Amino acid sequence: MDELILNINPQKQKMFKITCTLFSYILSMLIAWFVFYHGGTKTIFSNLMFIPISILSSVLGKKYGVIHAIFSGLLLGPHMPLSSEDLIMQQPLNWHLRIFIYVFVATMVGYFSDKYKQNMKVIIDKESEIVESRLATIYSLVKLAEMRDDDTGAHIVRVSKFCKLIALQLRSSKKYRELLTDTYIDDLAKAAPLHDIGKVGIPDSILSKPGKLTDEEYEIMKKHTTIGASTLGEVRKRFPDNNFITVGSRIALYHHEKWDGTGYPHGLVEDEIPLSARIMAVADVYDALRSRRVYKAPFSHQESIEIIAKDSGKHFDPEIVEVFLECAAEIEFIYKYTTYSDFDY
Repeated sequence: MDELILNINPQKQKMFKITCTLFSYILSMLIAWFVFYHGGTKTIFSNLMFIPISILSSVLGKKYGVIHAIFSGLLLGPHMPLSSEDLIMQQPLNWHLRIFIYVFVATMVGYFSDKYKQNMKVIIDKESEIVESRLATIYSLVKLAEMRDDDTGAHIVRVSKFCKLIALQLRSSKKYRELLTDTYIDDLAKAAPLHDIGKVGIPDSILSKPGKLTDEEYEIMKKHTTIGASTLGEVRKRFPDNNFITVGSRIALYHHEKWDGTGYPHGLVEDEIPLSARIMAVADVYDALRSRRVYKAPFSHQESIEIIAKDSGKHFDPEIVEVFLECAAEIEFIYKYTTYSDFDY
């Protein structure tokens, strides 16, 4: 199942601006050359200069647009003939006026571009405030669900850190290098605590049962995956471009799927399971093994990694297990020293 999610990358934005700048200046010089070899400024071709001026002004704003407009005007200025064929030079008023027009166009385009960006920033900031408030509510539900099963609430923080560590290590694999961007890993870490949000819909009598669940109770427990995905799906409808909610919804639904197809809710096999859920499966099981529950005593770190290693290729993605084992010492450190107060999302 493909999990490539589009993300806005600040580095790519910076490269885009640099590319537009270089393109605009080079285009201006090419246009100047074209004007010279096709008759001079008496031809209509000098109007082509509005193209790079408009591009740069709209991308970088008024200030840099005006600078480029002056540069472009000077290219068609005192050393550019009115007629290349007759070697007739322009009157100063001619190219002065042209520079003034170029600057005026750059100012107008840049002004409205800057204004639009400012308005968009205000809208985005307001939307971000709304998103943050809703996320705070979601995380409160997550904490509520965890407190019913883990009295410290640290489980959600630990699995978040586990997932981030595993993803960073996994990025060295050529197979996942393109997918595991910094933005994706950040979304994964933020979304990991949402994996069991569906437990808010499971009765306490089942969640806190000290003994083994009956078949009927187990079927009810399994519904926490679909309940969680449905809950986050409603949030996703309101914020369809929120990558973190998208990742969270997939984790919630698929983190109990197994590599060999014996998991739930859909019995997906191998790469049919989203990568985020395959990573979460390892992180969640390790933390569950290490933790004390009403129905079991905790396992040691060594016992836990042995159980996970044994289930490689059955419950877990073998490549993720290999990465997990490579960073087992860091995993143990996170488990020992992470508390709920480390939850900073």
